Amino acid sequence: LIITFSLLISFPKTQHFDVVLDPTGEFQLIIFQQSISILDVGDEIGVFDANGVVESCDMDTLCSEPNYGEVLVGAGVWTGEQLEISAIMSIDLSDFNGPILNGAVDGNSVVVKIWDASEEMEHTVQEVTWSSGSGHFGDMILAASELEVVVEVEPTVAINEFFFRAAVGTSVPDYVE
Repeated sequence: LIITFSLLISFPKTQHFDVVLDPTGEFQLIIFQQSISILDVGDEIGVFDANGVVESCDMDTLCSEPNYGEVLVGAGVWTGEQLEISAIMSIDLSDFNGPILNGAVDGNSVVVKIWDASEEMEHTVQEVTWSSGSGHFGDMILAASELEVVVEVEPTVAINEFFFRAAVGTSVPDYVE
């Protein structure tokens, strides 16, 4: 009698967009509606603030100003249905001798990036059609009904002939074609 055991091991797929900010308690809901046509199931959406608080600053860190720059504040995986992403918002507690916490800043533009799972390529969304809101953090409701990406084609280089180490005394130079 032979008994066979099968062990199914599942390795979780890590997301391309990995939000590493600690939640501040303040969030911005951003809705990506089912009408978006350029996404396939399994693609990822990353929500960024191009000038958000990247590194907090408080009395303990001995800095006078926080660092500002591009920061990932929310992400999700497209399932073909409406996707709601809660973006982490920065909180400025400096008036109370507290820190300025990491996250998106009210009034800054929402930047959307897409991870195309089939191509394993990240794209910055060039145009977002907002069915609700103006596309700025702090809007009451932000709902995107369509995304437009301009795919840049990388130039290719083909080497089809090369010649080097020509015989001494010949007039043929080294070259690459």
